[in-house]
Amino acid sequence: MGDGNEQELILKVGAMGGSLSIWSVSAKDGTRSFLVKTDETTLKEFMDEEDANGLSFKSATGQLRSFTDALVVLGRYPWHLFSPLFVHSDFIDPVLTAVMNLGGEAEVIRWRRKLERSMPEYERRNIK
Repeated sequence: MGDGNEQELILKVGAMGGSLSIWSVSAKDGTRSFLVKTDETTLKEFMDEEDANGLSFKSATGQLRSFTDALVVLGRYPWHLFSPLFVHSDFIDPVLTAVMNLGGEAEVIRWRRKLERSMPEYERRNIK
């Protein structure tokens, strides 16, 4: 960010054409907020230069007060149906709860399987 705030990835999901992510932002004064970022740069590869000219393929929200607020912003998309690429170990429970509320047990099972394959061994224990 360039202003001394530290960002840490909390959640990243991918779909054809891009990804959505939630980042935790820790300010120097100890306060914490969250950002939702979109990255659709993959779509740019399928466009000619003229069509892509002037389009923005990355975006970020303003700072959000809570992780719940960030999930509300993600609710603009069917993110629970996307492929989970990363979930911070401290946020696995609230993420899987949100997935359950949005998509049911079958989606939670799919998420757990994908996360178990992609996460280091020591983090796998946290997603059961």
